[in-house]
Amino acid sequence: MSNGEHIRLEDLELYALGALSENEAAALEVHVTGCAECAASLAQARGAGAMLAFSVNQERPAGTVKAELMGRIRANQEAEIRHAVPSKIERPENSGTGARQAARGGWLNWVLVAAAVTLALVSFGLSLQNRRITAELEKQKNVADSMIRERERVEKLVGALAAPDTLTVKLAGTENAANASGTVKFNAKSGVVLYTADLPALPPEKSYQVWLVPANGAPISAGLIGPGGKAWGGLWTGQVPANMQAKVFAVTIEPVGGLTQPSGPKVLLGAI
Repeated sequence: MSNGEHIRLEDLELYALGALSENEAAALEVHVTGCAECAASLAQARGAGAMLAFSVNQERPAGTVKAELMGRIRANQEAEIRHAVPSKIERPENSGTGARQAARGGWLNWVLVAAAVTLALVSFGLSLQNRRITAELEKQKNVADSMIRERERVEKLVGALAAPDTLTVKLAGTENAANASGTVKFNAKSGVVLYTADLPALPPEKSYQVWLVPANGAPISAGLIGPGGKAWGGLWTGQVPANMQAKVFAVTIEPVGGLTQPSGPKVLLGAI
């Protein structure tokens, strides 16, 4: 049964199909218990047998099938032995039977190979499906994370609007926009700035930029009104460093995207 130190693949396949005698099966089981390589080969043979069983229509076999199968297997094994160690006197009439038995053994090997290929294809398909599911889950996770961040931003804005220490600053138009007006809500503790304004339309290459002028130091950008700005409902929002002491809020006309310091004409001003 063994080929060197390991069980032959044909015997493992026959064992998986339940086609070995009790003595042969017992000897194989003893060997497989202590041989990891043969145990792995046996697991593959069982998997191939299971795939083969699922790929054919199930019918109740006749009561004599097992006995006939065992007889054919023994005959096939005897034929293999005779082929490996030919006897001194071989009857001509037995040669045809041996050829037929060898053909049957070859057919069984081809069936098992086909079953193994089918199992490999199924495993590959499952692997592709698993990768698609993983990519979709990652996409959904990114969407969920984005929604969480947006919810946290809205909660922060609502908290700033409702906070008792939030200041309201009225903005008035300058000579550059006499009819303009606006309002700023500023929470120094969190640095949140919310504003709304009634301003004339600008060319596509320009934006309104809001500035916080601190008690000391250079103006600090508090966001944009228009392209590049962040809107929330009817308000625009901005963020400045927390705990800033503001003196004035102003709105200027700047290039789209804004600048680090004001350069254009002022259109709105409001002192605190």
